[in-house]
Amino acid sequence: MKTLLLHVFTLSFFYLLSVSVFANSDDDFALGVISESQLLSDFSGFNENFQAFSISEQEQEIIAQWPETLQIDVYFGTWCHDSEREIPKLLKLLKANKHITPTLIALDYQKEDPQALAKRSKVKYTPTIIVYRDKNKRDELGRIIERPNNSLIEDINQLLL
Repeated sequence: MKTLLLHVFTLSFFYLLSVSVFANSDDDFALGVISESQLLSDFSGFNENFQAFSISEQEQEIIAQWPETLQIDVYFGTWCHDSEREIPKLLKLLKANKHITPTLIALDYQKEDPQALAKRSKVKYTPTIIVYRDKNKRDELGRIIERPNNSLIEDINQLLL
C-alpha cells in the first residue's frame, strides 16, 4: 500500500510540475482586449508577418476612402496560425486610414475572453473580423471568418456596398 501511495504521489508531483512548466513556457497566450503595440511586441510571429506585409498605393487609396465611422472588432488567438497570418495583414492595411482603430480581442482555446465579448458576438472560429458601419456597433455589415474569400480589402469593400 505504501508503495502504491508513493507511486501516486510521485506521478502527481511530476504531473503538476509539467503543468507548471507548460504554463510558463513560450506557449502563453494573450487573453482579452489587447493593444496593437502589445500584440506586435509580445508575439514575434505576428510582428514578423506585420513587417513582411506591404500594401500598394492603390490599396492605400481604397482604404483611405473607407468611412471614418467604420468599426472593426477582431477576435483572434495568439496561438492560432490563421490569426497569425491574417491579423498582421489587417493591422498593416488599416494604417492607411487613421480614423479606423480596430478593437483586438484575444481568445483562449475555447474561443472565450474574460469580458465574454466573444460569447456576446457569437464567435466560434478564429480569427473572426466583424465590421460595423458605425463605432456604436449598431449595424453589423458582416464578418470575415478564418480567412477572406478574396482578400481582406476586397471582402471589406464588398461589405461596404
